[in-house]
Amino acid sequence: MIVFGVAGGSTSVKASVASNFINRLKKPVEKVSKQNHLYPSVMMAQAILESDFGRSTLSTEANNYFGIKGAYNGQSVTMSTGEYTEKGKHYMTAAQFKKYPSIEASIRDNAYLLRHGTLTDPNYYSQTWTTNAASASDAAMALATTYATDMDYGNKLNAMIVKYNLDKLDANNGDTTINGAGNINEQIEQSLKKELGTTSSQPAKTAQSDQPQVRSKITSVPERIIPRSVFESRRQQPSADNDYTLQLNLSLEKIIKSNAAAKKH
Repeated sequence: MIVFGVAGGSTSVKASVASNFINRLKKPVEKVSKQNHLYPSVMMAQAILESDFGRSTLSTEANNYFGIKGAYNGQSVTMSTGEYTEKGKHYMTAAQFKKYPSIEASIRDNAYLLRHGTLTDPNYYSQTWTTNAASASDAAMALATTYATDMDYGNKLNAMIVKYNLDKLDANNGDTTINGAGNINEQIEQSLKKELGTTSSQPAKTAQSDQPQVRSKITSVPERIIPRSVFESRRQQPSADNDYTLQLNLSLEKIIKSNAAAKKH
């Protein structure tokens, strides 16, 4: 749903224009994305693509940075927009677009749309959520079949993410579901590792092999003070766990053996 004049926007943008735009939207995009479990990089890429870095008529006159159609609190503007048929043929048409009181309102409404979907399908954009999309790239590609009629929409968003290093927004977002691929099992595993004091992804046995053996406070039991060999016949070979046996004097050994014999009778 790219508004006329944006789809064919200039291919070369001055660094100052791009950086100023990204810096201006950075905080609200990160904040709203985190609140709604969306990828900031994808949201920023959408704003860039849909508004031509805030230079499109729709963004300057209606604060609409995401090409969202309809009315916002009864406010709207009618503009020409480029669409595509199912066969990929491009055509022009007039459409009603939401008019927002501020950029922040446009950002919040975009997040609301992605999180709540359509009237008939509230999960229509669910593949863009950090809990479902393994990466920002996947979330962007999901928009190609839902948000826009342009089948190349996802590739264009990913091109923006790469060109302007928007993935840094995801790293700074602080959303624990991001980079965890939205995998609840992975989140649980990481939480357990934190509680157990290990961050290694290897099995616990392997991780412990390189560290001194430390007994758990829960499972520790007193070591045997008197070795088993004291109670065995001298003809028997000491068991393997007697490598650490204590040296007892003969008188004590005799007393123990005599007591053991007495019990048998």
